[in-house]
Amino acid sequence: MGTKEDPTAGASLPIGTAQPGSEAGGDVAGDGTRLDAGDSDAGSSESADPVVPIGVVPGGVAPWDSPSNGNPFLPGYFADPSIFYDADSQLFYVFATTDGNWIAYSAEPTVWYSSDFVSWKSQALSLPAIWPTPPLWAPSVIKHPTNGQYYLLYACGAIGTCIGRSASPLGPWVNATAGTTTASAPLYRQGEMFGANDWFDAQFFVDGDRVYMTFGGGGGVGVAALAFAEDLSVTIDDSDPRMTDGTLHEFKRLTGLTNYLEGSVMFKSGAQYFVTYSNSACQNYNVQYAVGSSPVGPFTHAEGTILQRDDAKNVLGPGHNSILQYGNDWYIVYHRQHYPYVDVKRQTAIDRLRIDGTTISTGVQTQEGVFAGDGALEALVRKGRAAAERDLAFGKQAVASSVSDFKGGVSGNIRETFPALSGFYAARYAVDHNNGTRWAPTTLPASLVVDLGADVAVGRCETTFEYVRRAYSYRIEYLTQADAGSITAAQTSTLWRPYADRTNDAASSSPVVDVNPTTARYLRITVLGADIPSAAAEIPTILQTDFADRVSIVEFKAFERASAP
Repeated sequence: MGTKEDPTAGASLPIGTAQPGSEAGGDVAGDGTRLDAGDSDAGSSESADPVVPIGVVPGGVAPWDSPSNGNPFLPGYFADPSIFYDADSQLFYVFATTDGNWIAYSAEPTVWYSSDFVSWKSQALSLPAIWPTPPLWAPSVIKHPTNGQYYLLYACGAIGTCIGRSASPLGPWVNATAGTTTASAPLYRQGEMFGANDWFDAQFFVDGDRVYMTFGGGGGVGVAALAFAEDLSVTIDDSDPRMTDGTLHEFKRLTGLTNYLEGSVMFKSGAQYFVTYSNSACQNYNVQYAVGSSPVGPFTHAEGTILQRDDAKNVLGPGHNSILQYGNDWYIVYHRQHYPYVDVKRQTAIDRLRIDGTTISTGVQTQEGVFAGDGALEALVRKGRAAAERDLAFGKQAVASSVSDFKGGVSGNIRETFPALSGFYAARYAVDHNNGTRWAPTTLPASLVVDLGADVAVGRCETTFEYVRRAYSYRIEYLTQADAGSITAAQTSTLWRPYADRTNDAASSSPVVDVNPTTARYLRITVLGADIPSAAAEIPTILQTDFADRVSIVEFKAFERASAP
């Protein structure tokens, strides 16, 4: 579940193991800076070397809004991420809580997937019809070590922990417990393990051919073994003699997890068993860990915090993690508060861990993520970025019909004041390859104009909106160099030609792809409306309720090819 404004929320995920395998920017942000077209992303392809973000000296700290930052690596608002690498499809998958509204409205279950950890696509999850509707929190996914099926855990409202089964990580998913014809068939119900907080944050752990889950929040945590029948259904394995607690189901209470709140994740390195977990709330969320010699412990709390608030790096509230082993290297995938922070939205980030015996590196939170560094996943990312198709809009001059302010305010749980920032959601943020920034207008309709610098062949445009599972209505138009000699002239031109029209054909996907091979120098996207909840009950804790919170473009890209390579 992950902690938003609610300190009792939380959750995380399972383990996945992979084999190694020209014109300067336009509008001015609130801080007076602007995008520099000299970023190496703007060339025909990216260098195989890590891109140094604009305004950062080598070895320095990347500002949160630097072009080409690697964190957050997903657009939009997703929390409690569960990372999984599937050797069969050779794809990375991320399952997460869909965020953006209050935690009680955690809906729109989504999976993200990528082959290179650079280009990500999303897909709505097809979950069992008998499962309850939102909230759905803190998923976890594995491929079973022997039967070849994929299994998915979800915290389903206050009903209990649900488990699904599929032949593919993309689904569709069917209920995986015995008695699959009614909604009364979760893996276990709330209170059936150790009490009121036992039903959430269940996370898989695979140890050889055995499958376990850790579970629970609010300070309580347990581990249970799972049994898989010939018909592929799942039950809690009450025959495991190491599980000595419980009455209805057998499990083992875990001790030694000092400061435990929620979001337990178990993994094994060498002979050591580790449990990472989250503590505190909101912008002060953090990840700690304990070490033991078996899945049932005993565990010993380790000194040091793996992830923590880092004001120098503008990282707020990192936590509720999962763990990925790729090659010989380890990575932590987690959510953190969007920046600047006032409301309840969280975003997904990744950083490398270093494990030495019983010790895990601490303070690993960065803005670069795996877009810098020398690990196995970083090497894959370098290859992916070097081979990436050129984005014609990246780093180019962009102007907008209006730009929202950051209104600032006081956070709801950990009382802290955040200052207002004028003109904060600048147009340049829509063309900077940074999922942590966005352009937001003050009202609709609103338009963004991008100057590609010269007439170029444009085969398709890809637009990533703030809420990636919601449908946005918009139009894209274009001008040639003969139509307008400057972006200022383009803004007032009456010669705009249609490129794509989704006035009545809004698409809920990310990115939204529009194909229309043509020649253009200027592109204009005009946002007309969005399928965004507006009822007060649906946004009870969002303090910023203008368009800067609900109608934004994270990235607008243009490519020469009509289809992705």
